[in-house]
Amino acid sequence: MTSFTKKAIIESFLHLAAKKPLEKITVRDIVDHCGINRNTFYYHFQDIYAVLEAVCLSGTAKIDALLPLGEMLQHLFGVLTEYAARYPKAMQHIAASVGQSGAERYFAKGFDGPVFQKLKQGAPMQSDEMHRTATVFLRHAFIGLFVDWINANGKIDGESLGERIAMLAEGISLALCHGKSIP
Repeated sequence: MTSFTKKAIIESFLHLAAKKPLEKITVRDIVDHCGINRNTFYYHFQDIYAVLEAVCLSGTAKIDALLPLGEMLQHLFGVLTEYAARYPKAMQHIAASVGQSGAERYFAKGFDGPVFQKLKQGAPMQSDEMHRTATVFLRHAFIGLFVDWINANGKIDGESLGERIAMLAEGISLALCHGKSIP
């Protein structure tokens, strides 16, 4: 039941986000839309932004950490663009409301760990600080390109962009692996 209710809340949130900006969506709107009471909402989520975080984490949960870094990010980009294509207006409203820095904040929790681990595996002689810097760099680039893709309304080929992301990520990974150790 819990999983079903959480999904209903998220679906209601996305349905409402397709109609109005994030800052205009209230808990009352969500509970009315999905037919639950406020206590049920608060049992699952602290606020609207916790629902947004759940949406973002559901996307990054699809990271396949067994793939090489470039393929992992390409696959994730494909998953996210496919998801965003199902809810284009909602994603546009969310992107406009939180911007790139907000999107990064919500995606960071699910993105940084697997990317950091993949970089560390590929270049164990580099310092953790260098791995963290590369992880943040990749997150900024990845989320920035994803937000650009959302804002372009389908005018950017997502599959081709995903392939370029893969190439760039692999280049960064190789540079860390073959570069001299940087403290």
